[in-house]
Amino acid sequence: MNVYIDLNIFDRIEKKEKLEISEKTIYTEIENLILENKIVVPYSNAHLNDLFRGFQKNPDYIDGHLNYIKKLTNDLCICQYWGKNETTWHFRKIEEFFEEKKNEWEFEPTSFLEVLKFEEIPNAPNFAELYKLIPLPPEFKKAFSVDPMFGIMYPKSRIENNQLALMEDVFDFQSRLKSDYSLYKSFKSYLVQSLTKHRNNPEMLKSIKSNFEGLPKHLDIFEISELYEPKSKTSENNAYSKIIETFYKYDLQGYKTDSNFNNMFDDALHTFYASHCDFFITNDDRCKYKAEKTFEKLKIKTQVIKAEEYEKIKNCH
Repeated sequence: MNVYIDLNIFDRIEKKEKLEISEKTIYTEIENLILENKIVVPYSNAHLNDLFRGFQKNPDYIDGHLNYIKKLTNDLCICQYWGKNETTWHFRKIEEFFEEKKNEWEFEPTSFLEVLKFEEIPNAPNFAELYKLIPLPPEFKKAFSVDPMFGIMYPKSRIENNQLALMEDVFDFQSRLKSDYSLYKSFKSYLVQSLTKHRNNPEMLKSIKSNFEGLPKHLDIFEISELYEPKSKTSENNAYSKIIETFYKYDLQGYKTDSNFNNMFDDALHTFYASHCDFFITNDDRCKYKAEKTFEKLKIKTQVIKAEEYEKIKNCH
């Protein structure tokens, strides 16, 4: 039986001797299930993302965390590698995987111009200068008078009005969303307000539905968008795209929402990996709720439980 556990559960098992008796019993029972080979527990790159954020704040404890996860997983790793259409299960030393992540972070581009340099071709024209020559459509400027959020998202485009400025703004904005919690909170609030406005506009929904013959009348704005969303892919693995997108849509709907983009995305990633297992153990109420809703919508059989509900796993044996 495969059981996926979030980092908080790994951490509580590692620190079980410092817990109150009632909690210590829970995490000792879960650890025994693992060490007695009654359940199989993998680690994933989502765990490494969680660990890396802690490492950036204080690197002193990382070796201990890695060693304990190694003990419980025996280096069994589940990972969705870039360009692969299926998730990979394999044995990979967690300390080496973490070291690779550290090295990749050191070379991560900090601007769109750096990205262009990676794509430079010998004797090719200067891409940055070419993009500068492409003006933005006249309609683009109108957006700045509609909502102040556009000025926050596209400050350089507003002044320079060209394709290079737009791509730099998009790159910078997504980077800022990951580090500036107040910006992410404001942006998400803007998205929620916009969606609510459209959802509560009967004339707009009526107009949309009138343009699609045979569209069921009960569909809301989210369900309509799923039917006619762009065909571009976030991953070669369709299941990955579907689970991440569904999780985020539940987050956008406001209940159990997360104010931190990195936390939200990694919770979605944990949910994706948990979908490959029989159980997902998490004590995070926000993650648990959205994972359950995601699995329910996509008809995935993984059961989401809290640590205190470990008896549900024992009863399956």
